[in-house]
Amino acid sequence: MNKFKNISVEETKELLRTDNYLIDIRDEESFSISHIEGALNLSDKNIAEFVKTSKKNKPTIIYCYKGISSQNAADYLSSQGFKDLYSVDGGFEEWKK
Repeated sequence: MNKFKNISVEETKELLRTDNYLIDIRDEESFSISHIEGALNLSDKNIAEFVKTSKKNKPTIIYCYKGISSQNAADYLSSQGFKDLYSVDGGFEEWKK
């Protein structure tokens, strides 16, 4: 059983109206070109600090390019104690539509 929920772009937009973490796990160059407003770019370089300093009960929305890698990231954050995790179906490519 998944420890996160897959959500559509429409559900993501609704959830973004609340207090949350919005995590972009694409590479730094892609993030710098374009990303969802308010997103934090996480990678191997800074994820340990995020895990250490973040509220683990705060809704955490994760997206990648197409919605596959974000599921792995959600699994990882779940293993680190995060409780309210969401992976965006279709990722940033779906968001841009």
